[in-house]
Amino acid sequence: MKEMKRSRIKEPLNSTTKNIDLVKKNPETWRIIPGSIGQYTYMLDGTKLSGVFNGHGLPPDAAYDLVSYKHGNDVIVLGMGVVNARGDLRITNDPIDVGPAHEWTGDYTGQPEGYKIWLVPVANIENGKLAWHPNSFLFEKSLAR
Repeated sequence: MKEMKRSRIKEPLNSTTKNIDLVKKNPETWRIIPGSIGQYTYMLDGTKLSGVFNGHGLPPDAAYDLVSYKHGNDVIVLGMGVVNARGDLRITNDPIDVGPAHEWTGDYTGQPEGYKIWLVPVANIENGKLAWHPNSFLFEKSLAR
């Protein structure tokens, strides 16, 4: 019998699966408030982001976009989904190039660059631009890195 060589699969440099919790926040104080929640389990390979979002306590039949927030009102849509009758939402995204990571201020001042991941109603996104209605958004508790 001929011996077969095993090939090694080359893993991306930061291919470790990580989690980000998404929560409701008071847009005036940025403090977390009770309400809908979610978690984005992701992999970051250079500037390509992929993962799965699971949300709970959302309004049934509502359509949402999972986005990487840039600056100003620019976003990159990672995926879209519709909430089921129980208030649950699952969005899966294949690798999407989200561009270079950003340096942020506020709670993230002095921290390494990263990506803000938000869940926003589909009606709030048009041509990659965000309409600011933060009371209906879920915001990241930490940056994707």
